[in-house]
Formats: sequence, structure tokens, C-alpha cells
Amino acid sequence: MDRLNRKIAVILLLSLLLAGVSACANDKNTQIGNVQNTDLSAETSEGETEIKPDLPDITFDGAEFAILVSSNDEAGVVKNDFEATEMTGDVINDARFTRNAYIEEKYKVDIVDYPQPAGHNGTALNAIKRSVSAADFAYDAAMMAGYDTCALASTDFLQDLNAINYLDLSKPWWDQKANADLTIKGKMFYTTGDISTADNDATYAIMFNKQLVSDYRLPDYYSLVKNGTWTIDKFIESVVQVHSDLDGNGEYDTNDLYGALLWDDTVMGMINATGDKCCTVGPDGEIQLTLNTERVVNMLEKYFSVGFDNAVCHTYQRKNWDGVAAINMFSNNQALFFLRLLLDVESLRSMETDFGILPYPKYDEAQSEYYNTVGSWHSVFMCVPKVQENLDRTGILLEAIAAESMKVVTPAYYEIALKGKYTRDNESSEMLDIILATRVYDLGWYYQIGTYNEQVMNLLRNFKNDFSSMYKKLEKSALKQLERLNESFAEITG
Repeated sequence: MDRLNRKIAVILLLSLLLAGVSACANDKNTQIGNVQNTDLSAETSEGETEIKPDLPDITFDGAEFAILVSSNDEAGVVKNDFEATEMTGDVINDARFTRNAYIEEKYKVDIVDYPQPAGHNGTALNAIKRSVSAADFAYDAAMMAGYDTCALASTDFLQDLNAINYLDLSKPWWDQKANADLTIKGKMFYTTGDISTADNDATYAIMFNKQLVSDYRLPDYYSLVKNGTWTIDKFIESVVQVHSDLDGNGEYDTNDLYGALLWDDTVMGMINATGDKCCTVGPDGEIQLTLNTERVVNMLEKYFSVGFDNAVCHTYQRKNWDGVAAINMFSNNQALFFLRLLLDVESLRSMETDFGILPYPKYDEAQSEYYNTVGSWHSVFMCVPKVQENLDRTGILLEAIAAESMKVVTPAYYEIALKGKYTRDNESSEMLDIILATRVYDLGWYYQIGTYNEQVMNLLRNFKNDFSSMYKKLEKSALKQLERLNESFAEITG
């Protein structure tokens, strides 16, 4: 589309989109995904002004802004935050189209996305390595799977985002939780924020069946969350009440009723739900192993007390893994709780029974807040290849795209799509606010330190609660791995 037509499209779509958003985003203190929804218009009725990026008035003579896009996904579908070639009527696509068109017109650039095959197979990682090594300037930026961005960062193939002119990670369109959790040795090699919706999709959550809550006279979970009493003990109390051999064949299988449908990765989520992490960046900027805590041990003991009971919980990833089958079971009222990702909320659109959304439970009531993991396999981060044709241009455009995404894309995703189309009640919207405001980015999972990410899942897979011995067996190799990793980051300059 030429720039004149794009400009016309921007004006028309912005007026329609922002008018719709304003109806459900009037509260300027409402958390919308990665940022506080402060001032989406240029000037509010109270006279407040919009937060704008501090960028020069500059154009780039039709230059291409090339973004490599890749992700991990079981279905082989690349999560692409930039693909929007035309308006289709889909609210998120049209918001992305509007954002891209606005940036292209304002800065006289062409935003071009280069998708790489989905899956952690080295394709995207090697594309960046080849480009940097050859200095061919093939990609100005990338949105890539967490495992790949981590591997590129530790081997000095990525820019320190903090050192890029015009890129201001302190601004609200960048995720401050990610910045806090992912900064190593004072450097930030990858992050996320309103520039992407894939980070929201990758966030762990719990769906619950409202009909079963009513049938079994279970608590008001929304009230528990809001008053701070939604804990692992409350979760267990409910789970053990809901189970039945529906077909009467004497076996618990996909035809029966369960307290919870459990995914292997939930073990990592429950560990982070305590407020602890597999690895944490210490005061010296180095990554430290922090997995073996009393809270983690106790949380796993509680979780496994129901997770290992095949009559109470269905560990569906062990039963000929089929994510669609698990979604169908939950949709068919065969489970009280379904532990998965926010990505899966869309798959429940056609579910006849009402369902709600909850954060992961606290370890205990004394815990100050909830913590919800951004999954390592499903994570996608923005990064910048080390060798750049015009680093200032990259900084300007990424900052501009992120800021415009806060105004257009995030409200469309969060307020219109996720809250409006997929969820069923206002309380679920409140829960989404809590979930997305309390996310955890655990470097231990992303860098696969000591293979603990797989080993903690193996505890559930094998129904074997021997965390302490497993941890001890791998501790030496994990510490060696961390030593090498920290040395690698210490050697990175510029």
C-alpha cells in the first residue's frame, strides 16, 4: 500500500479504534498488560497530557526496517507481532496495521518482517549469527524465542539495549518487570513490552469452570484473590472435592471428571508462585542459583499431594500429549481447573459453560502478592543484533513502535479482544490485571541452568517427589554452568 493510502487508513482506523477503546479504558489507572493506561489521548478532560517518546523529528528516506520474527510453538505457528498487510476486521491485526502504517508514514520507512520457522531448531538463531558475523545488516531488530535470545546474548551477538540512543527502557511502554528480572551485569540484551502481545500469551494462568463451582458449592475465587487468601491450600481444598469416574469403567481417563487438568510446565509456575526463582540476578549483577528454598520444597510437596493422584488430577501431557483434547475436556465440564497459558483463553470462546480466570495461588496468606510465570518455551523477546547499519535509526524506530503500540495495540488486545471477546465477566478482567502486573521472568528457566527446568517437570511426569536429591545431584554442574555464563557476560563490552 502506498503511503498516501496508508495515511488515510491510519486516520480512519485510529478514530474508530480509539473511540472503541475509550469506552472500556476510561480509568487511567487501570493496568493494561505491560503498562499503566495513562493518557491514551493527546489531552484528557482533566487537562492531562499524553506520555510521548522523546524522539527527534526525522525521516529515513524510505529505508527498510527489517525485523526477524520467530518463536517456539507446538503447532508450528510463528507468533508475529508485525505481520499486518491489510485491514481484515480482526481488531488486533487492524491495530497492528494502524501502528505500522503510522510509523511508516511518520518516519518514511518500510517495516518488513522476516518470519523464520517456528521451533527451537536453531534457524532463527543461526540467521542472526550469520548476519552479525558477515556484517551484512540483514536485520535491524528481532522478536525471537527466549531460548534463542538467551543463547545470542551470552555469546555477544546482541546489543545492550541500555546503550542504544533514543531507546528508553524506563518508559511505560517497556515492561518494567522484564527489565528488573532480565538485566545482567547492568546490561539489558532483550526485553518486551507493548511492542509485543506474545508475552501476554506466554503468561501462565488458571481457568476455572463456574458451573462446577456452583454444583459443588465451592468458594468465590475472585473474592479469595482480591482479599489475598487465594493460596495453594485453598487450591488443594477445592481440587480434592471434584472428581468422578463418569463412565464407570473403574479407570480414570479422558472420559472422567477431575479437580484439575495439569500441564508439565505448571511445576515451574508453582515454584515461581512462591516468589522464589530458579535463578536471580544478585546485587553484583551476576546470575545466582536460588532454587533450593524451604518455600519451594514445601510448595512442591503440597502441589504433588494432589498432582500425583490420578483420580483427582489429570496430567494430560502424559496421556499421549494433545492440547486440543485437554481444551475439549475443560470445555465439556470435565475439570474444575485448567492450568495453561493466557494464549488458551481464545480457544475457549465456544465453551457453553461460563469460565473464569485466576492467577497462580500464593504460597501462604502472608505473601505480599501473586506471581505468574512467563513461560520459557513460549516466551518471545525483542532484541537488536550486535552489528547495525544505523543504530540510532533502530533505537528511534523501536521506541516509536513501542510507544505507538501502547496507544493502539495493547488496548485492542487487552481491552477489546482479551477482555471483551474471550472472557465472560468483569471479575476476569480484574484477574487479568493482577496476572499481567505480577509476571515473573526466571533466568534459570530461560538459560536452562542445570537442566532444572526439565528436572522439576520430571518430578510430576514420573510422580516422584524427590526434589532435594534431584537438586543436590545437579547442583555442582548448575553452579559450573552459571560460573561460565557469568564470565561470558563479564567479558561482553560495548
